[in-house]
Amino acid sequence: MSPDARYKSSEFSFPIGVRIANAMLSSYTDRPLVIEELINEAKESTGLSDFGTEFWREPMALALKDINENTNFHPLGAFLYRKKVVQNLVNRLWAQYWIKEDNSIKKDLPPAVLITGLQRTGTTFLQRLLGALPEFRGVISWEIVNPVPTSKKKTYHGKKLAWVGHKALNYINPEFKAIHALNHDSLDEEVALMEHCFMSSILEAIFDTPNYSRWLEEQDQKPAYEDLKMWLQLLNWRMPAKHHFLLKSPHHMEYLDDFSTVFPNTRIIHMHRDPVETMASYCSMMHYSKKMFQPSSKPYEIGQHWLRKNKRLVKYCQAYKDENQDQFVDVKYKDLVKDPILTAQNIYKELGLTWSDEHTQLAKAYCIEHKKNKYGKHVYNLEDYGLNDRIIKDAFSSYYEQYEDYL
Repeated sequence: MSPDARYKSSEFSFPIGVRIANAMLSSYTDRPLVIEELINEAKESTGLSDFGTEFWREPMALALKDINENTNFHPLGAFLYRKKVVQNLVNRLWAQYWIKEDNSIKKDLPPAVLITGLQRTGTTFLQRLLGALPEFRGVISWEIVNPVPTSKKKTYHGKKLAWVGHKALNYINPEFKAIHALNHDSLDEEVALMEHCFMSSILEAIFDTPNYSRWLEEQDQKPAYEDLKMWLQLLNWRMPAKHHFLLKSPHHMEYLDDFSTVFPNTRIIHMHRDPVETMASYCSMMHYSKKMFQPSSKPYEIGQHWLRKNKRLVKYCQAYKDENQDQFVDVKYKDLVKDPILTAQNIYKELGLTWSDEHTQLAKAYCIEHKKNKYGKHVYNLEDYGLNDRIIKDAFSSYYEQYEDYL
């Protein structure tokens, strides 16, 4: 990549409906995200005012400052993100209402099984495969939108909201479905629940937040995980987990000490795939993730940001793993692709769970329904992001050496 190309933006093309919406909502691009304005909107829409502990105000202020200063929204994106922030604040108000109404909510959770590893290592497929089996209760996509009843009648509106949201995403950003299929009733990453407290790596994935991202890395994450625990307790109140909560996100790799303090006795499934493949795939995913909110992305900056970030994920995960090896089950991406049912059986054995003929039938049914490339083939190229094989292999040299047999 030439020096000049490093600073070029890659413009997105949008369908006619998005172009019309952008014209109608043009005033939103000049409307900054103002904390008190958003909070008051949430209060007025609910008639509630108690947010509980307010540790989230500082990260909210830092995140929105960075977003206001560094993100070039298209009008529809500005409108949608504003609505998303208000909805998360509404959820928090209702969470406090129901916690005060029903003291059974704040009970201990069943032990968690966490799937982690670098992005694009098969974590989503494994999460949804295990989630189809009776021992596991994952976080359903619509529950992220609506993790708590948002009326005194104990009604949930999340299924409809998530269904509409995913239809909108597929319309605005049709390329994304082949990369990471989203459905309102499929399992998704609980790290999206952590957007409620503005301590989630999702923000740096979809926006340009260099200052916030560096700040987040240096913070004590236990308050964020205590907050996540509250949301999981609310989900467990609606539909209790029988044996294990199934969690999944690369986000936790750099914070496993704090994660395990809040969620003790967690077993960790560590997925492995060649970083040359994962980095190319993930940079492409991050490029298209910008499209929901922005008119363009900067591929070179995406490559540099996630190269640094993923080196950090590997470093901190391994440091924790060196001291807590018994928590981990290592899994090859190649094995998962070659024989997902056998891989799941082996995981059950490692976790001390019983596998039956019923499990085999459920797993087979899931695999038939969710074949690879069901929504098209994801095509990607490292060079588009200012990277190449040598850069990746140098950056992850110790990982290649340690996990050579898993790649």
